[in-house]
Amino acid sequence: MPEGALADVVVLELATGVAGPYCGKLLADLGAQVVKVEPPAGDPVRAEWPLVNGESAFFAYLNENKRGAALMLDDPAVAALAAHADIIVHSERGAAADALESRLAESNPHAVVVSLSPYGRSGPRAGWVTTPFTEWATGGFHYFAGNAEREPIALPGYQAEFQTGVQAAIAALTGVAHARATGEGQRIEISHQEATLSCHAWLTTTWTHTGKIQMRTGSLYAKCADGYIFLFNLVPYANLFVLIERFDLLEDETLMNPPTWWERFGDLIYPAFSEWAATRTKQEIYHAGQELRIAISPVNTMADVANNQQLAARGSLGTVVVSGRAFVATGFPYHLSGTPCAIERPAPALGQHTAEVLSASFAWANAGLARPNPRAHAGEHSGPLAGIRLIEVTGNWAGPIGGRHLADLGADVIKVELASKPATRTLVWVNDDMTWPEHYHRSAYFNKLNRNKRAVCLDLSRPEGRKIFLDLVSVSDAVLENNAARVMGQLGLGYDALREVNPKVVLCSMSGYGGTGPERNYSAYGSNIETSSGLASLNGYGPGEYYGTGTFYADPVTGNHGAVALLAALHHAKRTGEGQWIDMALMEAVLPFFSQQFLRYSVTGEVMEPMANRSPVFAPQGVYATLGRDCWLAVTVRDEHDWRQLCAIIGRDDLGGDRVLAGVDGRRARAAEIDAAIGAWAATMDHNHATAALQAAGVPAAPVMQNWEIVSDNHLNQRGFFQTITHAEAGTFPYPGFPWRFERTPGAIYCPAPMFAEHNHEVFGGLLGLTPEEVAGLYAAGVTGDEPIFANGTSL
Repeated sequence: MPEGALADVVVLELATGVAGPYCGKLLADLGAQVVKVEPPAGDPVRAEWPLVNGESAFFAYLNENKRGAALMLDDPAVAALAAHADIIVHSERGAAADALESRLAESNPHAVVVSLSPYGRSGPRAGWVTTPFTEWATGGFHYFAGNAEREPIALPGYQAEFQTGVQAAIAALTGVAHARATGEGQRIEISHQEATLSCHAWLTTTWTHTGKIQMRTGSLYAKCADGYIFLFNLVPYANLFVLIERFDLLEDETLMNPPTWWERFGDLIYPAFSEWAATRTKQEIYHAGQELRIAISPVNTMADVANNQQLAARGSLGTVVVSGRAFVATGFPYHLSGTPCAIERPAPALGQHTAEVLSASFAWANAGLARPNPRAHAGEHSGPLAGIRLIEVTGNWAGPIGGRHLADLGADVIKVELASKPATRTLVWVNDDMTWPEHYHRSAYFNKLNRNKRAVCLDLSRPEGRKIFLDLVSVSDAVLENNAARVMGQLGLGYDALREVNPKVVLCSMSGYGGTGPERNYSAYGSNIETSSGLASLNGYGPGEYYGTGTFYADPVTGNHGAVALLAALHHAKRTGEGQWIDMALMEAVLPFFSQQFLRYSVTGEVMEPMANRSPVFAPQGVYATLGRDCWLAVTVRDEHDWRQLCAIIGRDDLGGDRVLAGVDGRRARAAEIDAAIGAWAATMDHNHATAALQAAGVPAAPVMQNWEIVSDNHLNQRGFFQTITHAEAGTFPYPGFPWRFERTPGAIYCPAPMFAEHNHEVFGGLLGLTPEEVAGLYAAGVTGDEPIFANGTSL
């Protein structure tokens, strides 16, 4: 196997749980040398389900490719290890975090130290007790998932922690790029809440731009002969009516107008599709629809995912070794052509490598690297990725969010748009008015995801447009695209064509199912991937009651993973002069976030079903209605201490004194009675005061936050999370800021999202050196233009 992209990077993982170890896993799988330091009692995740002879398959998955040491964090040996590290990741909080970072800075001022915590190291919630469930309640996603007539439902597992782990990897690699250039280390702080909030496309802007609350919208999964099927509802398909043999609807041309399609989907189109689907299998419907390029997808279970032909053809499932046995596991979120990820070693036993890594003869991967003198670069703090140029050929969400992370950190990102298919300049308009003459400049969806970028218009199907694009590639470091897998190749702009003009270029491609395999040309949006990946089969109110997230969850997860892969490949290119192709499938990128549920099937054969807000470990856990319009309180009881404290607060000492309820099994058996007791108390107050009472007693609780609450939240605003951005056409609004807080090289707002083709002359003339006459020729030939063309109205 070739060496990994990060073969000269050393990571010291001092974190326990999921967020830090997932960051470490991403870096280790990309080739970094990762040493995991656990307390002598071990990382608590060693006890997480599913277990094989007492060993956790989930721990094994998170910690492959790492060496392991067992040490207390105040042991001088930790400082000795830190002296070798490029990156140090920890999850300490409060005074313990301050003391640890002081020791680390003394040991190695060149290191990038990444601090992860549920709500950050400052602000009113910094000291809150949490569980993955209560953290998710404040991340925006929880409130709008489910049925509007019922309680909101949470995605299962460690979602906020996985989101944080990916953002930590982005921050760590950015910090290393800066440190290798300047010799400066720095501390980077990441809050689980802010990492999660950074993964929305229109949560807060729906409130700030239109005054609307992002609500639960129910389930659009149609019952079929052997399960459920999903039809993506935001794009008109004339072929749908051919598929379902409704030629009467095909004759109604008004349905091909997107706003009309959206208006009639619920009362006309979806019922017609559902009636047709009822007697057919989900695989039959899936393949027949996709042959007509209709974004249809089956609601797969984890058993379906484990046996998926596309994943098998791409080699996209992995293996984890637990207690000497091998089990199928979710694979890597990306395929790198030059430095492929690989599993080189199983997860370490507790303390397995302590003596080895403390030995004076241990071979550190970064040994011999020269470090620049930080004093020589004092005061030179532009963005940490300044000097990197990325060309974006993206639309919708996954590609733009990946590129925006690099732009926020100082990279020069140039967005290439086609006049007849502008890059998702739609949805969440100011005042919800899509009739405004230049509505495409007033879309909060576009403006949020594309700040800090330049934009040009270029028809890549024309020879002149293709040449200009290749000229851009020749002076750039990377290209990011999220088109259907066939598109770039058909344009003659696949990786082979790009590397002919720039051997160092990195191409990152994102598509629904990846660039190879029998389903490479199938259409998918993020909500399709929720069904095909198994996510939807885990999300709902109970067995068979399947729901999506209410958004396009796979998009930001893929975009964030893509930023990690791009930074790793750029690190490798700078070191070796070698570019490569990163092939990403949304389906593969989201699967690691549900690795624990997948492993449950792989290890035990059990196909997990939705549990609403309940936990397979804790009881009670749920959401409870409070005073206010559709307001909810999230609560988890972890143990007997939490239980007794809860009972005292809600005035039910009779329940607290019942020995049958001292254990989790007893509480689970009487769940309805307990929920009623908590619900009666919660109904007497608002969810903020209820949370405060429980937190004061050390019981994990949180409000299930609506978008308006997030925008006005004191904790987030005191921490400066929101950034006010002025756009010449859209106006001035607060937007979510950055998921990371760099001590020396913070993210910044350099410019608002670009107008359509705003930088044509600047890029074509200034960067590429075309004369004014040559640029005018591009306009005259229709290769570029200044205005988008919406032939059928606004559309995705």
